[in-house]
Amino acid sequence: MTYRTYLGALTGAALFSLAACSTSPDIDGSPSSDLGAQSTPSELTTFTDSHWQVESIKQGGIIDYSNITMNISNNRISGSTGCNRYTGTINVESESDERFTLTTDNIALSRKMCAPALMKQEQQFIDALTETAFYAIDKNTLLTLFNSNKVETVKAIITSGSLSSMQPTPNGPQATNLQQRPVSEKQDRVNTPQPSAKVYDCETPSANTTSLKVNSLGPDTLALTLNNTHHIVQLSRAASGAKYTNNKNVVFWNKGDEATLSVNSGNYYCSLIK
Repeated sequence: MTYRTYLGALTGAALFSLAACSTSPDIDGSPSSDLGAQSTPSELTTFTDSHWQVESIKQGGIIDYSNITMNISNNRISGSTGCNRYTGTINVESESDERFTLTTDNIALSRKMCAPALMKQEQQFIDALTETAFYAIDKNTLLTLFNSNKVETVKAIITSGSLSSMQPTPNGPQATNLQQRPVSEKQDRVNTPQPSAKVYDCETPSANTTSLKVNSLGPDTLALTLNNTHHIVQLSRAASGAKYTNNKNVVFWNKGDEATLSVNSGNYYCSLIK
């Protein structure tokens, strides 16, 4: 498996706060206990003015609505820790065809006091950025950072407006398209086309209508986009159909062309747009 993605954009956060177990790719191409997903080379990409929403820090969830962000521009990283604003420098390099590095330096914070839990989470996030040594990007959507021991430090999902800023470059490292599949297929499938997102028309809790975009990040993981808000959910057991959940009160259930999304107990009833 291969980790190829030119980030120029950041250090980011966990596949999200999932109660279930998720897999991550290995940095050097060999399986490890912490990193087990397979990767496939994709198009060359450079990340200019990209923006990311942190979903996980050191493989744990984050405090609901704490809004930890990473913004990358001109070798600078900045954003919110959920308490204070921060800024620093980033350095992205290609060590080889198989390995890409990302490090941060000179991180400075504003000095606002917050609730103890938020300040503790802030320190965990800054520590995670400082420890980061490698990165991978799944389908230009999900960013995963790793420390020097190849253990995940942060996962983050790209936010609206960033994708239009990602332009091809002839000299940049390869982007990583992490495809979850058996190891036996690793050498047989290269440049696998990315599946298109499904779009649903949904009735909102207030009887209005809105669109729900569902993109697969692997066989057991979905990225949901509703009203410019992103949620990552993972497959869980269900009596019928497919049920996906996370630990932020988001539940997505679909069967055939029908789907139901529950966000903080508000229900959206959706039909697939064909």
